[in-house]
Amino acid sequence: MPHKTSHLGSETLILGVGNPLRGDDGVGVLAVQQIATRPDLPAGVDVLDGGTAGLGLIPVLEQYRRVILVDAVQMGEQPGTVRRFAWDDVRLRERERALSLHQSDLNEALALAEALCCMPPVLIVYGVQPQHTDWDQPLSDAVRRALPGLVDALMTEVRSINSNGS
Repeated sequence: MPHKTSHLGSETLILGVGNPLRGDDGVGVLAVQQIATRPDLPAGVDVLDGGTAGLGLIPVLEQYRRVILVDAVQMGEQPGTVRRFAWDDVRLRERERALSLHQSDLNEALALAEALCCMPPVLIVYGVQPQHTDWDQPLSDAVRRALPGLVDALMTEVRSINSNGS
């Protein structure tokens, strides 16, 4: 069951997806769980643990002007590498097979949301290169070490959105 921290009239959503039972695939969920407890989370920013909801996320996406998606992403980088992408970059690189959101159902949900014109005007992806996504594995050391920097980057992102409104 997705867990949401909400502010009245929020325009921005930080959405963590993945499966914590599959090692590094849970990094997005762990990141938003940490952010949800931050007292310095700006007003107007919602935080949602989207788990593995896939197509069920479409109605959530269309409620926001900006969505920051956090997930394990196959980028061909060293495990624990964090990268920020705009949605257009993700789409183009996925076609070239240079990048892959880990969950195929999330890919399908985003493609369908775009086709149905349900995408938020701004979609940013923070991807973390996983080391392993096997069942019943803990987070790898590389991804665990990357988690504090990822959380800091997400907080910086939402602070900059709030300060300049874009």
